[in-house]
Amino acid sequence: MANDYAPLPDGPILCDACSRRGKQIEMQPQETLPPDALEWARKENTELQSYRCPECESVNTFRVD
Repeated sequence: MANDYAPLPDGPILCDACSRRGKQIEMQPQETLPPDALEWARKENTELQSYRCPECESVNTFRVD
């Protein structure tokens, strides 16, 4: 995962992987961050939020500004 997380978008977060297959699946917030994101957030003193796709289980993590 990249060490530069995009800002949390306004509105629904759609799964990129599913969108490439022609599906519009809204990702759901998850309580825990992936280990690498958790470490990055602690080092950078920045809040992150992860979202998981209920269809394909992919995870996206965003900076909370």
